[in-house]
Amino acid sequence: MNNRNDINLLSRIFASLEEDRVLEIVDRYLAVKGEALRIVTGLSHGMEAVGQLYKNEEYALAELVYAGEIFKEAMKRVKPHLVEGDDTHHGECIMGTVEGDIHDLGKNIVSTLLECSGFRVIDLGVDVPPARFVEAVRDSRARLVGMSLLLTTAIDAVGTTINALTEAGFRDRIAIMIGGAPASERLRSEIGADFYGRDAVEALAIARRVYNDAT
Repeated sequence: MNNRNDINLLSRIFASLEEDRVLEIVDRYLAVKGEALRIVTGLSHGMEAVGQLYKNEEYALAELVYAGEIFKEAMKRVKPHLVEGDDTHHGECIMGTVEGDIHDLGKNIVSTLLECSGFRVIDLGVDVPPARFVEAVRDSRARLVGMSLLLTTAIDAVGTTINALTEAGFRDRIAIMIGGAPASERLRSEIGADFYGRDAVEALAIARRVYNDAT
């Protein structure tokens, strides 16, 4: 899996819900050192494609759930190739879908990859009010807060949450990452977040950067 065509192939096969073929490809490329993150990219793109098919009503809830199971099974195989060193975690990351949005597909993909890569994830779930984000930061040693959204109507909730964290005195202590369909580098700049994660692999790179810069 050394080029974009390979990633796209895995993504297409995943989106067609061909579990046996997906796992066959994963096993084949795991035999090649350094391919684990490329595999995750293909799986993530495939999962995003399934989410779009569900949104377009081409897939039903059953297909969405099945895709999630395929993703989990594939990640079980990838995980040993991602974890570095011993069992100690590399840091804590808070993840949540902001208030007014109940979608968790992207958040779950990012959380799974972070956990597989040695981070401890505090997953707040969906429709998370600003006060819950503030509480989670207060009660943890997290240096990264990830806010996910799929609905454009939830954009204001991201700004409200960032303001709540600022008012609570935590803004200088944490880095804030946003992700999801309405998110962009422009929105990141306008809303006062620190990072925009285009996909799960980029979110992992951001988490590593945050903790490397903190040491």
